[in-house]
Amino acid sequence: MNQLRNDKDVAEMLADKNASLFVFVDWSEYARRGKDLFQEIETRLTAKSSDEPVSWWIADISSIEAPAGPVLHRWLTLQEQSGRARLFPGVATGNGSVLWIKKGEVVGFELSAQRAGLEALVHRTEEMLASS
Repeated sequence: MNQLRNDKDVAEMLADKNASLFVFVDWSEYARRGKDLFQEIETRLTAKSSDEPVSWWIADISSIEAPAGPVLHRWLTLQEQSGRARLFPGVATGNGSVLWIKKGEVVGFELSAQRAGLEALVHRTEEMLASS
């Protein structure tokens, strides 16, 4: 799993054909549980052979000074303005949202990984990969 630490990481994630992003704040219990689920999804799907690999990213938005924060926020705002997904204010709460991204565009969004549950998230991730 890769952590979004700077603008270069954001650019790398957006250049990937398939990416999955987990956005959280470190003080949220929902986010901590959701992060565990997200890591389990990565483990399960990476173990399967796939012609459509997915890159796995996490973004800690606990601090507004996070180096990747402004670039990530601008990109998320553009994605919402384009009508691809209603992301705000949900993603900004940091409770552990998951975004599925294809070639730099959001194709799916789950407000809370912990509330959605493991099986639903695995299924949605597989659907995203199948829609290549």
